[in-house]
Amino acid sequence: MHVIIEQQTNGIELIKISTKQGKIVFTNYAASIISWQVDDNNIVLGNAVEADEFYPTHPFFFGAAIGRYAGRIADGQFTINGRAYQVEQNDTPHHLHGGCNGMWQRLFDYEVVEGDDQVQVVFTTQMCSAEDDFPGNMDVKVVYTYDVTNTWTIEYFAEATADTLFNPTNHVYFNLNRDNKVVDNHQIMSDKLQMFPLDESGMPELETIDLVEMFGTKAVTLDTLFTSTEPDIAQQIAKVGGLDHPFEVAEGKLIVSNRDYELHVTTDMPQMVLYTFNTPGDWEHQMNIYKPHSGITIETQSLPNDINIFGDKAASILRANTPFYSKTTYQLKVK
Repeated sequence: MHVIIEQQTNGIELIKISTKQGKIVFTNYAASIISWQVDDNNIVLGNAVEADEFYPTHPFFFGAAIGRYAGRIADGQFTINGRAYQVEQNDTPHHLHGGCNGMWQRLFDYEVVEGDDQVQVVFTTQMCSAEDDFPGNMDVKVVYTYDVTNTWTIEYFAEATADTLFNPTNHVYFNLNRDNKVVDNHQIMSDKLQMFPLDESGMPELETIDLVEMFGTKAVTLDTLFTSTEPDIAQQIAKVGGLDHPFEVAEGKLIVSNRDYELHVTTDMPQMVLYTFNTPGDWEHQMNIYKPHSGITIETQSLPNDINIFGDKAASILRANTPFYSKTTYQLKVK
């Protein structure tokens, strides 16, 4: 394995890791993944050439580490230990992905640890209550490991000075197609595919839609969802122009595939959000080359707004001085 560090402007550095079969590129800006090439096919959306201009300006969280809180918090309000908190309403009227001072908008410190069959990039940062209005200050470490089996592993470590929320994820957009066509031909597969519908405010409801039961298969093509006439599905797809929904899968395992590749996702987080990049046109910029459904995220996390749904039992609550750990792996297999 081979590592090259490339410096661009604005403090942005690229960490380029190569194996015999592929290459993956990370950056210290938001601890982002910006390229993952296997057999000369780039399977994630991003911009390595103009990273120093692209990443500080785009609004779509491309490949970024997300925190403190992945997903939405209704009205930016929550209560912990009987105390009410108000955080930024950056997705009016809701809070989204940690707000403008979240992890996706900061330069991380990092170090590279090289081995014979894997390379680790250890990213670190601090989250301060004075910057984001969440309770407590927090030390965060995000470790990316890439190995010769085409596996990218993410490990999250954190500890806070007060009871707070921590619901990290990575907002990587995948597109397994060689021709960069939309991802409607991609298939999602698991023994359980429970889809959480969204209410009128965009918050998840707890009465899930069982896709395996509805379609009679554990492998469902996205186009099948997008064109379904089943009222419950059609209403949800129309609401956001595709998917922007939490899912619960069997044992934290999901396979996303097309004709050429299988992406095996494994996580210890309770849910994952699948988002099909429905409104890229919202960013009027010369570097915006994207169209709806250009990619799909698999954001492993706890249920958005869980603090207001489950209260003190929410999975996103991190108690003071209690270490947090979570692990997600993405392994690409060539068919």
